[in-house]
Amino acid sequence: MLARIFEASGLSTVIVTMMPYWSERIGAPRTLAVEFPLGHPIGWPGDREMQMTVCRAAVQLLEEAAGPGEIRHLEGLTWPQDPDEARRDWQPPEPAPIIRLIRERLRALREAQEGSSGGPR
Repeated sequence: MLARIFEASGLSTVIVTMMPYWSERIGAPRTLAVEFPLGHPIGWPGDREMQMTVCRAAVQLLEEAAGPGEIRHLEGLTWPQDPDEARRDWQPPEPAPIIRLIRERLRALREAQEGSSGGPR
């Protein structure tokens, strides 16, 4: 992870993410968790105040973190859109070729497992 390379060079970092679970799993130095749709880590496009709030929270975490691995959840900001609508807006109308390939392979794997066991599990 790039943050670890920066940290090894003496630069402190904060990861802003919608998936703090993965930050913890990979050992990110400091993480600010936000409850925003994928693709919008610092907020609603054009909402300067929301974006500045996220940036200020990241800098505050950088200043206050007791040590590496700290994860702080940003509270008090609500995404201004229904979560299902935000997900639909984010998702492309057609899946990427790699997603189709993964689905096909998973389907083939399931069918092979079902065929070898004599039926569904």
